[in-house]
Amino acid sequence: MANPNINLRDLVILVADPSPYLCMLVHGILRGFGANKLLEVKHSFGVLETLVGQKIDILLCDSRLPPHGGLQLTRAIRRNTENENRTMPVLIMSSDTREATVTGARDVGANMVLAKPLSPASIYDRLAWVAFNPRQFIDTETYFGPDRRFKIEGYAGGVGRRKGDKVVDVAEEVGPALAQDDIDSLFSASRTGPG
Repeated sequence: MANPNINLRDLVILVADPSPYLCMLVHGILRGFGANKLLEVKHSFGVLETLVGQKIDILLCDSRLPPHGGLQLTRAIRRNTENENRTMPVLIMSSDTREATVTGARDVGANMVLAKPLSPASIYDRLAWVAFNPRQFIDTETYFGPDRRFKIEGYAGGVGRRKGDKVVDVAEEVGPALAQDDIDSLFSASRTGPG
């Protein structure tokens, strides 16, 4: 996404990670973006205690936060109907960015996954994405969290599952299809450069 300017001043950001080094790194990066209200906890009990005591604007949470893990913690936060922080953005930090991990984070209600090792650019990009592309929250018997289908623009013929789904018109095929040799040539040129 383009680099819009985000202002983190006066947002309360909670960083939950057992590593003092990572917390120091994230705090430095966030301060560089103007954040001035940063909190830090080392375990999931600390997160839950902090959420009861005050309003948190953003949670950056390690996927393996002891003792429960960041995904189970996110699920507990989202399912607690009495917690005012239930809808805060949750960004899961993980060195495991396999599809199963990202899908798992999405399915418990996390807004985004931040790949470790973290960089200022990756943190800024994810924070800007969450700030400028907010997603509607979905509340069902088995899920509460941001709409998991945030990249889908609509369904052909209007067959989406929700009233708000956009209709996408699929264009008719125009011209002959490419031969497999032509397709292979295109991919080969993109890998090796024009020859």
